[in-house]
Formats: sequence, C-alpha cells, structure tokens
Amino acid sequence: MLRCLSTAWCVRVIEGNKSTWFFVLLVLAYSLYLVFGAVVFSLVESPYEDLLRQELGALKREFLQDNECLSGERLEEFLAKALEASNYGVSVLNSTTVNYNWDFTSALFFASTVLSTT
Repeated sequence: MLRCLSTAWCVRVIEGNKSTWFFVLLVLAYSLYLVFGAVVFSLVESPYEDLLRQELGALKREFLQDNECLSGERLEEFLAKALEASNYGVSVLNSTTVNYNWDFTSALFFASTVLSTT
C-alpha cells in the first residue's frame, strides 16, 4: 500500500479524483460519528432503562397482589389500550378534559410545518 502511494500512477489517481476521495472521507467520518453517537447514547441511557423496567415490574407485581380480583391478562389488555391511546395523544389520566390534539389550529400548524420543511 505504501509503495502504491509513492508511485506516480497512484498519485495521479488520487489527485485526479480529489472530490471523490473527499466525499468518501466525508461519508466515512459521518458514519463513524453516527456509530460513536449511538455507542455513547446507548451507554448513557441503558442503565436508566434497566432500572425503569425493574421498577415497573415490581410495581405491576405489587398492584396485582393488592388487587387479586384483577388478572394479569386483563391488566395487560388495559395497559396496551392505554398506551395505544397515548400514542395518539389521548391520556387515560385526564380523559375527562376536552383537549383535542388535532383541532383546526393544531392541524393548520402541522400542515404549515410539513410544507415549510419540504
């Protein structure tokens, strides 16, 4: 490889395609940046996620012990439906209020954001 870089042929190939080599270097640097960011993010967030999973598991077991009339399956069904509703902005905690996520003003704002970023 070093011998190749010192020959005139390799120098001509590299100098003739500088923009291509810069682009390849940019793509490699960007890929390394993404991988490094993913590693750092994973290392920072994983311990908290594990702790949260343990706390939720303990809370669920305690809740089922305190409420023996409720089965684990029924609780899972309720939680799945509540989480599905939460994905659409409907909260089970304040379901009596009338705060719509997609009223006309919110929909107009969303449409203008989509159009202005495309």
